[in-house]
Amino acid sequence: MAAAVLTASAAAPAAPARVPSGHRVLGWAVLGSAAVHLAVLALIPHSALWTVVLLAMTAWCLKCAWCVLRGGNALELLGMCAAMGAAHIAMVVGMPWFAGHHGGHSGHPSSHAVPMLLVALMEFALMFASALVVRRHGSR
Repeated sequence: MAAAVLTASAAAPAAPARVPSGHRVLGWAVLGSAAVHLAVLALIPHSALWTVVLLAMTAWCLKCAWCVLRGGNALELLGMCAAMGAAHIAMVVGMPWFAGHHGGHSGHPSSHAVPMLLVALMEFALMFASALVVRRHGSR
């Protein structure tokens, strides 16, 4: 009897859940964001500490993209994008914990503030897109 139960459950694997198109589009957009972060790392020289921070941010992007592409919860992605957008703004304006990231002593010319603001804009756009996916698909 136990063999019949095991055989029946092995013969009928569960069908994979269909991933909604909103999740797929959002996941690919986040992969694009990760590519932008890597391009920034390649094109703009950073100190060792900021390189590690940028790689960690990119890894977080990739983790969230993978989750959303598989139909996972977009709420974590929403939070990640909000945190990253706020961090980029803080680096540009020189908040106390990011003081001088774009100052004269940081190794970055102030002209790099504009690309960082564009990255923040991208993060906030992804945050709003995440909110739309969360609203449409609930807590998925």
